[in-house]
Amino acid sequence: MDVGFEIQMENMFHTAYFVVKKDKSFSDFPDLVELNRRTGSNMPKSYLSDKACARFIVDIYDGEMEKLLANLKKARFISIMIDGATDVGNLENEIIYIKFFDKEKGVVQSFFGIEDVKHANADGIIAAVDSVFQQAGMENWRDCVVFLCADGAAVNMGRKNAVAAKLKENIEHLLAIHCVAHRLELGMVDSIKDDAQLKKLQEVLQFLYQQYHYSPKALRELRMLAQALEEKVLKPTNPRGARWLPYIHKATKILCTSYAVFVAHFEDQISPERTPQPSAAVLGRAKNILKYLKCHKNVQFMHFMCDTLDLLKTMSLQFQQNDLIPGEAVEYLEVCVSGLTELSLQPGEQHAKMLTDAEAGVFKGVELSNVSEGTLDSERKRITNTLITHIESRLGDLSTQSLVAKFHALDHHNWPSGEDFILHGQLDVEALCRHYQAILQREWTSSSEVMAEYRLCKVWAKNRKGPLRETLQEILQRDDLMKKYKGLSILAQIYLSASRPATAACERGFSCMKRVKNDWRSSLATSQLNRLMFLSIEGPSLETFDAKRAVLRWWGSGPRSRKPGFTSRVNQPTEDEMEEELIELE
Repeated sequence: MDVGFEIQMENMFHTAYFVVKKDKSFSDFPDLVELNRRTGSNMPKSYLSDKACARFIVDIYDGEMEKLLANLKKARFISIMIDGATDVGNLENEIIYIKFFDKEKGVVQSFFGIEDVKHANADGIIAAVDSVFQQAGMENWRDCVVFLCADGAAVNMGRKNAVAAKLKENIEHLLAIHCVAHRLELGMVDSIKDDAQLKKLQEVLQFLYQQYHYSPKALRELRMLAQALEEKVLKPTNPRGARWLPYIHKATKILCTSYAVFVAHFEDQISPERTPQPSAAVLGRAKNILKYLKCHKNVQFMHFMCDTLDLLKTMSLQFQQNDLIPGEAVEYLEVCVSGLTELSLQPGEQHAKMLTDAEAGVFKGVELSNVSEGTLDSERKRITNTLITHIESRLGDLSTQSLVAKFHALDHHNWPSGEDFILHGQLDVEALCRHYQAILQREWTSSSEVMAEYRLCKVWAKNRKGPLRETLQEILQRDDLMKKYKGLSILAQIYLSASRPATAACERGFSCMKRVKNDWRSSLATSQLNRLMFLSIEGPSLETFDAKRAVLRWWGSGPRSRKPGFTSRVNQPTEDEMEEELIELE
């Protein structure tokens, strides 16, 4: 390929990659090429079509996917996360994320593919997952899978004919976990159903959202009033609009922060001087909500819930981290339960501040009714106990008795001192060996060898200060330690390969799907959608992307007649053939 033409094509591929990363339509490609040419870029005068852009994307995707598969096929164990959703073309899709350990890169998590589901049952979902792995050339993917994470739909996590149950028929050691972030939110929903005070607060938050979401006039008046009071106000959000707890926290936080503005607006609505007067229904709702907001006990409760939801929000965000592993989820749960117990014993930061500011019965300029000196002692204990009960019931498989928690035996930070150190963790490691016995046999090791290596590892790791993740990675990345802890390294790699027990990444993947396959691209084929989503999520940044490899791949594939000056190296003529051709031309 001519050097000048190669540079021109690299510029074309960079432009095509920009189209993908910014989720733009292929039809924008010719205009972007023309714009680059007008601003001085060296661009060819051919390939100015949306179909050319789509063809370039195939070569870019193949190159990036090739890098991922090169590492994936070397991994001994992998974990998968799956979730389903319907796209704008009314096709049901299953999205697959993978996680594995790579000796050079450490723990790797990546979007792997999306496939349309032919039948919305367990067999159909498994067929879709199988199709994605087969397209990647991994027909024996079941031999490597050790962990599955999905949402709580019956088709995924049911006991008999669900995806997890059917996979366990062939993969006995498979550990399947319902997304912990979903279960945390479900625990909150259960608590709201059981407690009238929580239910009332949710109704107030929902009323505020509907009041200012469906009425531009009410929202305009609220903002004008905030400007007059020199206060900042945010538009109330929907507490039921998402499955993640931070949205409930945000709705409560807005109410507490802009409390004075909301009260002033509802007082204005019921004022007899207001013209025109609102309808009787509007007046009734305004009086009802105003009565709730001006009650001293309710204001206390709102701020107590802010403190409570701060803890739950933090745990929810921790559950949604990309590098979360099941053992860490157990720790986060224990910390949250401890924080809730502390709130039951004494007021939190925001609750205490509200009590201080409202000592005279006036809070943020609003005179409160039914002023009491209490700090909601009984209510705080009741609410926190209800939350702890429902959250622990939803996250019961993360308890200290679960198989996931038994990996804590590898954590040197939890090891005791003295005589307890000698026997600590042995029962847990034995339980892990029994569960993964088939894998140990496949790797030509035994439980007794693992136990002996565990005793040696305890002596080596007991004085280390780094986190468990770094300790296990060092074992797997150093050849001398891998040889020394051959059997124990299997458990270490399984633990690091264990997928994050949350499907937040899948939800982000579906957000990407909605950006890529929108109303103007509703007929996008699943194969092309898969390429665009992979590059948008996992592709390198625009600053680091190098198009040279993709250009060479494109140059060596496809019809030769479409590539000016192309001559296949394999089919290059010999010197005798060239001489005969010259004689013939003469």
